[in-house]
Amino acid sequence: MDIVLIERSATLSHLVLRALAASASAPKKVFTEYAEAVSYIDQHPDVVLLLGTPQRTTPQFEALLAFLKTGAGMKVPVLVMANEKTPQLQQWVSDRRYAQVLMWANFARIPSALQMLSDELQPARPQIQPSIAAALGISTTLGGALASQKSAQTQTQTQRSAAKLAAVFEPTATKTALAPSSFKPVQRADEAGKDLHVLFIDDSQSVRFAYKQMLTRQGYAVDVAGSISEGWSKASPGSFDLIIVDYYLPDGTGDELCTQLKNNPATANTPIAMITGTYKDSIIKKCLEAGAVECMFKNEVLDLSLARIKALGRTIQVQKRIESERQRLDGILASVGDGVYGVDEDGAITFINPMGVKLLGFVDAADLIGKRAHLCFHFAAEDGANLSEMDSTISRAYQSGDALSGYETVFWTRSGSALPVECSVVPLAIQKRRVGSVVVFRNISERKSAERLRWEMNHDALTGLGNRRYFIQTLAQQIEQKREQGGYSAVLYIDIDRYAMAEEYLGEAGSQKLLVQIGQLFSERLREGDLLARLQNDHFGLLLTAVQLENLFTIADGFRELLRTVRYQKAGSAVTLSGTVGVAILSKDTPNAEFALDHARVACTLGKRRGSDQTQIYVSDADARIARELDAGWSVRIREALHEERFIMLCQPIVALHSMNDSSGLGDVQGFRLNPSADQEQIFELLIRMVNRDGQWVSPAVFVPLAERVGLISKIDLWVIAQARKHIRAISAQLSRTSKFSLTVNLSNVTLQDPESIKQIEDILREDADIALGSRIIFEVTETREIGSLHSARRAIQGLRKLGCRFALDDFGTGYSSISHLKHLPVDFVKIEGSFIAALSESETDRTMVRSISDLAHALGLRVIAEHVESEISFQWVKHCGIDFSQGHFHGTPRPLLDVDFREVLGLKA
Repeated sequence: MDIVLIERSATLSHLVLRALAASASAPKKVFTEYAEAVSYIDQHPDVVLLLGTPQRTTPQFEALLAFLKTGAGMKVPVLVMANEKTPQLQQWVSDRRYAQVLMWANFARIPSALQMLSDELQPARPQIQPSIAAALGISTTLGGALASQKSAQTQTQTQRSAAKLAAVFEPTATKTALAPSSFKPVQRADEAGKDLHVLFIDDSQSVRFAYKQMLTRQGYAVDVAGSISEGWSKASPGSFDLIIVDYYLPDGTGDELCTQLKNNPATANTPIAMITGTYKDSIIKKCLEAGAVECMFKNEVLDLSLARIKALGRTIQVQKRIESERQRLDGILASVGDGVYGVDEDGAITFINPMGVKLLGFVDAADLIGKRAHLCFHFAAEDGANLSEMDSTISRAYQSGDALSGYETVFWTRSGSALPVECSVVPLAIQKRRVGSVVVFRNISERKSAERLRWEMNHDALTGLGNRRYFIQTLAQQIEQKREQGGYSAVLYIDIDRYAMAEEYLGEAGSQKLLVQIGQLFSERLREGDLLARLQNDHFGLLLTAVQLENLFTIADGFRELLRTVRYQKAGSAVTLSGTVGVAILSKDTPNAEFALDHARVACTLGKRRGSDQTQIYVSDADARIARELDAGWSVRIREALHEERFIMLCQPIVALHSMNDSSGLGDVQGFRLNPSADQEQIFELLIRMVNRDGQWVSPAVFVPLAERVGLISKIDLWVIAQARKHIRAISAQLSRTSKFSLTVNLSNVTLQDPESIKQIEDILREDADIALGSRIIFEVTETREIGSLHSARRAIQGLRKLGCRFALDDFGTGYSSISHLKHLPVDFVKIEGSFIAALSESETDRTMVRSISDLAHALGLRVIAEHVESEISFQWVKHCGIDFSQGHFHGTPRPLLDVDFREVLGLKA
């Protein structure tokens, strides 16, 4: 029957081909794709299938397994190669009649395993010779074979002889299984006496004749000698498999000859049996101590002596088969093109093949045998840095008995050069006891050179991320996949805000280190299939595969939030980075990769214009379907969150700076650093977060723009105002109408220009006129181009101001801000955009702009609030620039509104 191989790994396929070649076999077909294999087997069912399992199960592999359990596929003999026997794999094999599992560690058994499968269909076919691993396995059974061959006699002498025999042969068997042998191979025999050469030494001619005749009839080749000198002359060349010696000889005793033979290298491992006519314990002891493995007695019947000799013969045949397999292993190891060595549990080398010696630059295996592999050639990393044994992956595998497959590292040759290698470590066990490991390694210098060249072509040298070329290629492949399979992916264009400032302060080396840190941070969040690339300078590209549109904004904004965790030190203070993220959606209608990347870049530019530190999704007019899906998904999520009240309010203090000389005057109240002066107004900004059903918070930067698009932002604004109203009313009983306490609430420009929403807000304020609700609310509006009609916005603001409300112009100084807004919009406060404040200690330009904005606002009778005050230095600069109010983490991080006791904050508690 023809052999068909299915294996996706080129390395493992090569291993199989070598194993089959050793038995003069070769596969008829080799497949790397499961679908092609199914088609071939369906047309040619009369094959034996050799199937390699993938590291991770795929739908295509599952389909192949299903095919092999039905119809014609059920009759195909299958040998499954695996790294471990999983319950699922064992169940699959048990469900089929012609199937076996073989571990990759025992790859040399492939020919014999295939033969066994074939024999189940054709029982008359002869079996293939045992494999390398089988030879190692034979050695583990030697002690049991010896024990099973004991004579049934119960005499004390026999028991001692058998014990001595096991003690002599068991270590030899173990040693034989681990190290190359000096014995010549012999043919395997089914009878105890076949092909065994026996030397019988006795001074009696009649005894010699009787034993020679008996043993010859049993198939032994027998030679005889009558004295120690004659026996030595015949035995010393080492041409006999068994020597039987009489104790009393004319020129000495048998134990003397036994000692001479054991000291002779050519006969040191030849089994010697003593035969005597005495039962004296002292003589038996001398013989066993001299190296004899058995004692026989002349007054026993010949049949009993023959049984003893047959038992020895069977033991010798087992040993000779082991030696033959060992020789075959030596031949295979010598011819294999890879280096192979073995280590014991301590990592000391027990054997190494000629190719291994050559690759490592040594002259002889003796230069390495007995030495620790770690100290000889894998003591350092690729960069030359020394590795301890605990830091070495391979050394840890020796000690723990773990397997390694396809592990790439470097070995250091005798000349001190680094040799790139791919190695596999296989644990070695004898009698179920781990005795070390076998390591196969190969020189991959050429492959590494080619891989390095390909890597350099596709990767950024600084960060190790993909480069623009590779990113574009991958985008093109992803677009083709979308055309075939549908669904959506996304491209993120990430631009680091104010990176030029970091370059100016940190220098080239420091700023490059910052880019590497950013790349590593983003890489930790990637899913399988995603790709991160450095496009140029401080611009990163990110491909998100298989995304749901309703989750896209959340995922993309998560990378923007992640960037804010990166900080660098300047003048003793930490500077927080920010970035702007532009998003383009990939679908089956996306024309090409450059088109998608350009749209992501345009989205990033739009986000920059909105004030930086933004996430912007680009949806063209032609993508109405995508826009509808985006809006529909978020519309449902926001409506559900409103219905289930899955929004949470946080608050953060806005601290008045009047009457303060420095930060030492701030008081610590509930974790907030506040101005304790009673005549200063205590202002807190209300911040909203949406809560997913899994408990994860969603930033307003994510859901507010989408809520504006789907027409739900006014409902959210009204919900926030209702929360502010509830909390103000809760403490109003303890506040006088003149108490200086206010909450700021963000009001969307969409709501501001919606007459119906403004009317509802006015109704709420009128209902709570008894607590002067309007005077305690400051509405923050963002001055962007979304203020489509200054006239309608002005009218709405004036109407609310009549009810006591005040207004703050938020994020002033960025985006589409215009000084004309200060002229036409009746506001009371100006909030300077936080990016200016964060950089006050770094940029003289920013300091000049902040001072100018502050002076302008004061000239117009407005008060100024500085956002993003994060440090003592920023606080001092804000104070120095004449700012009226300070807000930021320096005064406390936002806390849930329900956790703040305003009675204590406002000094109302006794």
